[in-house]
Amino acid sequence: MRALRVIVIAFFTAIAGAVLSVVASLYLTELYHVSDFEGGRGMLILFALAPLGLIVGFIIGLVVALRSRGTGFSGFAKAQGIALGIAIGLAAGVSGVLYLAADHPPKLDGKSLALEFELKIPPTLKLPAQPSEQTLHASLYANNRDNRNALLDYDKIATRDGYVFVPGKASLLSQTFNRDLFVSIEGEGGAGQFIKLKLRAKPRQEDEPWSDWITATERADLSPVPEPERIAVRYRVQPEQ
Repeated sequence: MRALRVIVIAFFTAIAGAVLSVVASLYLTELYHVSDFEGGRGMLILFALAPLGLIVGFIIGLVVALRSRGTGFSGFAKAQGIALGIAIGLAAGVSGVLYLAADHPPKLDGKSLALEFELKIPPTLKLPAQPSEQTLHASLYANNRDNRNALLDYDKIATRDGYVFVPGKASLLSQTFNRDLFVSIEGEGGAGQFIKLKLRAKPRQEDEPWSDWITATERADLSPVPEPERIAVRYRVQPEQ
C-alpha cells in the first residue's frame, strides 16, 4: 500500500511539474525572444522544458513520499500537499530569477514603446509599381534574439522629388544601444542595407520628436553602400496603442 501511495504522489507531482513548466515557459520564452521559426519555440517547450518539469516533479514527489511517515488519507494529503508546494515554489523561484535576468522591453510612463519611422528611398533604387511585403521589407535588429520584422504601411507610400517615402513601425523589445534598421528591396542586387540608429537603450521623452535623417552606410554583406544608393530614415519613439 505504501508503494502505491509513493507512486501516486510522484505521478501527480510530475504532472504538476510539467504543467508548471509549460505555463512558465510560454511566458519566459517570449520574454527571451525565442524564435518561432519552423516551430522552434513550441518544440523547445514540448520536447525539452515540459519533460524537464515532469522529471523534476517526479523526483520531488518521490522524495517527499518516501520521507513521509503519515498514514491514511490525511498522511497522503499532507505528503501530496508538501510535494506540490515544493514544486510550485521551485517553479516560482526559477521563473523569478529568469524574469529578473531577462532584457525587458523599455517603457515610458509605464507604457510599452514603438519606433515609428519613415524610409527615404533614392531614385537610383527601383521599386515595383505597387510595393508589397514580398518586394520591400524592413526589420529592427538589436541582437540575435531581438530581430523582428517591422510593419510597413504600403498604403501610405508617397513620392516627392523622385524619392519614395515609406512609413513604418516596430516594437521596441529590448534595452540596448545597438539597434539597426535593416531594409531590403527584392530585385535590387545587394540592396539590403543596415542603418545604424542613434537611440537610447531606455528612450526618454526627448526621443518622441522626429530625428534627423540618417543614411545607411553598410550593406548586408558588410560592403559599403555607394552614396547615390543610400536609403535614409528618420524616426521617433511613441507609446504603443
